[in-house]
Amino acid sequence: MTSVVATGLRLRVEETAARLSEAGCDEPRSEAEALVSTAAGSVPRHLLYTEERDLSPDERERLEALLERRLRGEPLQYITGQAAFRLLTLAVDRRALIPRPETEGLVEVALQLVPTNAPATVLDAGTGSGAIAISLAMECPAWTILAADASPAALELARENAARYDVTSVEWIEADLAGYGIWRHLPPLDLLISNPPYVSEAEWDRLPVEIRDYEPRAALLAGPEGLDLIIPILEGASMRVRPGGTVVMEIGERQGERVIEATRRAGFDDIRIAPDLAGRPRYLIAIQPRRGE
Repeated sequence: MTSVVATGLRLRVEETAARLSEAGCDEPRSEAEALVSTAAGSVPRHLLYTEERDLSPDERERLEALLERRLRGEPLQYITGQAAFRLLTLAVDRRALIPRPETEGLVEVALQLVPTNAPATVLDAGTGSGAIAISLAMECPAWTILAADASPAALELARENAARYDVTSVEWIEADLAGYGIWRHLPPLDLLISNPPYVSEAEWDRLPVEIRDYEPRAALLAGPEGLDLIIPILEGASMRVRPGGTVVMEIGERQGERVIEATRRAGFDDIRIAPDLAGRPRYLIAIQPRRGE
């Protein structure tokens, strides 16, 4: 039986995967494909195994620089400049948190709770890269989407991502969600969806280097218990979510009891925590009481 000798781009993938594996990377081949593809000018991954050409000297130099960044711990998404989220391929960089599968699950929970073909006013509180807001705008065209963030840089990135998909219907709002100014000026909401910062100070030093040293601290860290933004958002939501309206929020897996208590204090009922795909308690779901209930 004759073995296939790797050449060209395939060889670059093999070599890069070997170095990533030696460094302890969990998915060395997948990451190697992404790095070689990026170095080669965004070559589709399947062509890495079929094209006969090799990297040019400039592309090899670029691949080495990209690989060194990854070996130092920089997230792959920041290196390639993109991240997948539901139906989207988003531009990502250090202006905002990298969208994660858990947040895709947050969107899925919301879509199961609120009718998608009927008009609804929705706030994405802490939009970051715009992943949630843009997904909802594309998947639920009957909805009116507002998206707020305190970071002008994050909102700039979100607008860039919206332009990628010709999404012009989202209203982008620069506002401190921990203050009360924004809440006084919002319309009544049918849904508030949020992936707020929820890492506690005690957890910060235990985060992987690729998160702690590269992703924006303000998008992750939220005080001694990780509740410094969750509680103000819940209090604001209590003023703006309509009777019968819904709050869906991503939280830390150890925060359930404290978040339920804070949600109840804010005046919501029918409160529960739903699991993510790994079975971890991840999503707060709360309904605003109807008048007279």
